[in-house]
Amino acid sequence: MTKLLHIRELRAYYGRTTALHGISFDVQEGNVTALLGANGAGKTTTLRAISGMVKRSGEIMLKERSLINVQTEDIARLGVAHVPSGRGTFEKQTVENNLKLGAISRRDKTGIVADIEMVYSYFPILKQRRDQQAGLLSGGQQQMLAVGRALMLRPKLLLLDEPSFGIAPLVVREIFEIFRRLNRELRTSILLVEQNASIALQLADHAYLIETGRIVFSGTSADIRNNEQLRRSYLGH
Repeated sequence: MTKLLHIRELRAYYGRTTALHGISFDVQEGNVTALLGANGAGKTTTLRAISGMVKRSGEIMLKERSLINVQTEDIARLGVAHVPSGRGTFEKQTVENNLKLGAISRRDKTGIVADIEMVYSYFPILKQRRDQQAGLLSGGQQQMLAVGRALMLRPKLLLLDEPSFGIAPLVVREIFEIFRRLNRELRTSILLVEQNASIALQLADHAYLIETGRIVFSGTSADIRNNEQLRRSYLGH
């Protein structure tokens, strides 16, 4: 299996505070990889470090390309789409304009139109709301829109930060099933940060447990689901 993302000795800093202490992990091409751990463990910081949103050092390789000295906007152009916690849609813009803004760096107008329809095929509710302001959508619909906007980049790697946060359980299950389809049908690789370990492990092929900025366990999702001590010690169940 081919490594898409290769991270070695990654450190991240907020001012003088070190938030990540030399973590190393891989994301295989075509796979879903989960980062699990308690609040404050360093999961969100890891995604921010990959995207160039915090000061970092170490090695971040996307295939053969180093990202460590690349700016955030260029990382996106190289195929890394980041959906942050809280979603961050353009609330005053319509649903469809949000999707178009996701493709702002592209020049292939025909492809953009086709990709908007592709997004609508995965999220039919967005097509029904295409002329509605994004700020009037429900939390679940805003999450769908944020993911749809990220897909407009045609990403090699999708970074998802707490996609279940603040969303009703039934909608969470619907959204995660769509993530499964995106992974299977589009072969989109996903790095998932998620507080809901149970649903994350149902989706992921591989998972890493992170605690206070350090990787403490790596294994398949089944390894973690079947390890009662790990679940109790790090996942709280």
